[in-house]
This record gives sequence, C-alpha cells and structure tokens, in this order.
Amino acid sequence: MTGKGRAPADGVQRRPAVTLDALVRAGLVVLERDGLDALSMRSVAAELGVRAPSLYWHVRDKEELLDLLADGLLGIGVPALPPIRGDWRVELRELAWAFRAFLNRRRDSVRVLMGRFPAGPGMAAVMEHQLAMLDRAGFGRQDAAYITYGLSTLVTGFVYGEQRPISAAVVAGVPVREAVTAIGDTIAAFPADTYPHLVATARELTGPHIDDRFEFVLERFLDGLAVLPRNPKPDGGGTTTAAEEG
Repeated sequence: MTGKGRAPADGVQRRPAVTLDALVRAGLVVLERDGLDALSMRSVAAELGVRAPSLYWHVRDKEELLDLLADGLLGIGVPALPPIRGDWRVELRELAWAFRAFLNRRRDSVRVLMGRFPAGPGMAAVMEHQLAMLDRAGFGRQDAAYITYGLSTLVTGFVYGEQRPISAAVVAGVPVREAVTAIGDTIAAFPADTYPHLVATARELTGPHIDDRFEFVLERFLDGLAVLPRNPKPDGGGTTTAAEEG
C-alpha cells in the first residue's frame, strides 16, 4: 500500500508536489541510467527537481517505489504483447521470448520484477491478456493462474541467471564465451575415474548457446502444459496436436 493521500502532521491535505505518473517516469529514468543500486528516494527526487520528502505523498519508502516501478515496467511492455490467435503454445512461446528480450533490454528490470507482484494498471493489462489467451485455449482458472506464475518465474529466473557473471574471469573482463570454454576445459580435465559422467558431459554442459538453453527449458515447460485438461472455446481456442498430446 502506498502513501498516496496521506495527510501531513498538521492534518491539512495539500496538493502533491509531483504526480504519480511523473514519479514513476522519473524512477524508470534513474533505473535505466544509473541502475537499481543507485536508485533511491533522493535520486528520484533529484530527477524530478524536488526534495525527497515531496515523494512521500505517493510512497512510504524505496520498497513502495519499487512496487510502482515494477508495474510501470510491465506497462511499458503492453504494446509488445503477442496477439491472441488461437494457438496457446505459439502464443505462450512468443510471450516468453518477448518478455526475455524486454528484460535484457532494460537495465536491472529483472531485479525489480523478480518475485514482485505489483497491483496496478501495467500488471492488470499484462495479466488480463495472458488469462484471456489461456481461457480461450480452454485451461481451467486455477491452471491458468499457475501457468502465469510459472511462466513469469521461468523467464525472470532464467534472465537473472544469464545476466549474472558466470565467473570471476568475466568480472575481470574475459569474454563470456571464452570463460565458458575455459570452464569446460577444467571440467574435462577432472579425473574420469572419479567423475565419469561429469567429464563425459563437459562439452554439453558448457557448449550450447544461451538461446538454445532457453529454448530447451521453455519447450519442456510447454510440453508439460500440454497434458493438462482443456476445454477450448468454440470460436477457436486452438487445437491439440499429436505432439502436444505426448
């Protein structure tokens, strides 16, 4: 719950120094320019040209600010939501790839969104679109709720992992692919009599491109959804293929 509308100590309501929309826009600017670690009530106030206490009309602290920014980020992605055409698997696939690309384009967005459940217009638009997609495909309400949670967790968790430095060498400036190859070389040199399966799989563990890894994880998630009971809408909720039936 934000501090919107709180009366000051003297009990007299005053007009807020900045609007809620302006606050969110400024917060997103600071996040993109300076990163999450530099985001603060003071830095956002400076971006707006006001003093930090002016923000307390809308938010109590940085955590409430992050709630607003999380919703703002989701709102930015609304225009890129894939259309509902009647093939749930294609639509969820497109949604997942688009969400991953969005998180990788916007600085520290995954750190803001991961695990956070904003309750504003951005969230509402995204969730309504996805739930409408799943309803048309015939998924039950509880399954649809689990699917929205699962897909979000899959994508944000994956992106968080891919954005983290894979080793100290990468932090020091070594290219990621070079560092990964070196890790593979190290694993391959382990004693094969002690770690036979690990050594044999060294190149498979370190070889695939990150996109290939994401595709594999996502497609197995979609495979799992294909076994859920569905009652597609008669106006075109998508058809279940033999492959989806398993």
